[in-house]
Amino acid sequence: MMKYLKRAVPWFIVVPLLMVVLAAAGCGGSDAGGAAATTDATTATTASDPGGGPASGDTVLEVRGPAGEKAYSLDEIKGMAATEGYGGIKTSTGRITPPMHMKGVSVIDLFAEVGGLPEDMAVSIVAKDGYEMTLSYDQLNSGEFLTYDMVTGDEKQVAGPLTMSLAYEADGEPLNPESWGTLRLAIVGPEREQVTDGHWWVKWVVKLEAKPIEEEWSLLLVGHLTEEIDRPTFQTGAAQGCHGRDWTDAAGDIWTGIPLYLLCGWVDDDNSHEGPAYNRELATAGYEVEITGEDGAKVTVGSDVMYYNKDLIVAYRLNGEALPEEYRPLRLVGEGIEDDQSVGQIREIKLLLPDR
Repeated sequence: MMKYLKRAVPWFIVVPLLMVVLAAAGCGGSDAGGAAATTDATTATTASDPGGGPASGDTVLEVRGPAGEKAYSLDEIKGMAATEGYGGIKTSTGRITPPMHMKGVSVIDLFAEVGGLPEDMAVSIVAKDGYEMTLSYDQLNSGEFLTYDMVTGDEKQVAGPLTMSLAYEADGEPLNPESWGTLRLAIVGPEREQVTDGHWWVKWVVKLEAKPIEEEWSLLLVGHLTEEIDRPTFQTGAAQGCHGRDWTDAAGDIWTGIPLYLLCGWVDDDNSHEGPAYNRELATAGYEVEITGEDGAKVTVGSDVMYYNKDLIVAYRLNGEALPEEYRPLRLVGEGIEDDQSVGQIREIKLLLPDR
């Protein structure tokens, strides 16, 4: 099982899911931005005549590393040592795009001309619409990703390691610039036998940047179901165009995260992400949500307060950066709560559901 995923996340992300509520739709890459839309891998993948693609010599990718930055044209990328292999996609709703032969360049290799990628750094992957996903060096280098059977979609171990590359061809054809972009992430292996979570397959990639590694953390959701969500999954679901939401406080600071009601909808009944995953009947009947911080501090919020309240969010960013230490990794902020309910260092959200 993949080292950094508590479960195979396909929810918002890319998994982009947080239900179709984080769900279904395409959080993962960038149609929408990041999780955004990348995860919808069932759209056309290639085109024999990819109209709208870049002109020769146009910059298609910027790479920023410890020793500077470099702009690459598509021809320059194609002139680098290629990484080839097979990879397919499993979306958050379980739809499978069978493995294709993908050709591109290893993400790590793209940093060779800008100082390399130190082992204590991470890579920020940015799509053209602003969606951003961060992966550690270890994630990129280890090749350990959760994999699934290409027919049944069940978890399946395959011969590894796998490689994350920035692909420019699928099955011998350029990527369709309208559906997948000129470049997209791809997870490939030597055999045509596996698919991986769609949230890793970010579309329309335009920039790679070396950044300090973010602290890894997880959020436990407890209700009718129990789910543990890791940082990359939450980050993907909180992307623009997926389920992310900004809220501006009285001081003008901008908090970014996911509405509380969407997180509750992931575990409030057996339906995690099909159709209206948020159980409105339960919410209308009334229940409390208990939110617990790292030090054991607890606050409760009524389902009436969070009911479709897009401005009551579990935030993971403040003005575009990771939260300050006193709030990290997550903080409840927004409309409908008192100041003393704005708990930080959140580790668990528990739905106190009535017996049914």
